[in-house]
Amino acid sequence: MYLFRLIYYSKNVAAHSEDPKLRADLKNILESAKRNNMASGVTGALLFNQTYFAQVLEGDRKAVTETFCRIVKDPRHSDHVILDACAIEQRRFADWSMCFVGQPVSEEVQRRYCTSNEFLPMKMTADSLLGFVEELIDVTPAAVRTNRPGDDTGNGAGPKRVFGERALNRDKILQERAAR
Repeated sequence: MYLFRLIYYSKNVAAHSEDPKLRADLKNILESAKRNNMASGVTGALLFNQTYFAQVLEGDRKAVTETFCRIVKDPRHSDHVILDACAIEQRRFADWSMCFVGQPVSEEVQRRYCTSNEFLPMKMTADSLLGFVEELIDVTPAAVRTNRPGDDTGNGAGPKRVFGERALNRDKILQERAAR
């Protein structure tokens, strides 16, 4: 398999954060991402605030490209900007098919990666966005994790793996970071 990573951001078209459709739209985005990404072997991470989506997609180049083309057609967001698209040797988000972090970000993490007090992906490089998403996943207790592609057999022949190894070891990771 030719592993590939695509990093992009887009604008949320919801009228405002109090839009009653917003929560339902986000739930639908996560459910369809889980279903479609697991089927095609695409993994990644999704970050959202009231204004922007930022996403990292990883997997076979054709599957990632098809996933991104499907996303571009989604009317819930617009103004897609690709920050990076390149071959990779290994996945950084292999433990789950999608991760969503939609709560306020710790100031420390935000300061380390963002140029202002709010998440503005157009002022970030692909590397800084990748680091930001990765660190948020590690330190955010309410991040939603979904299954690793291939683990969701649906046949009931064993335990369904919901959390990746990194999620199960979150306390250890946080303790190691605090010790630094």
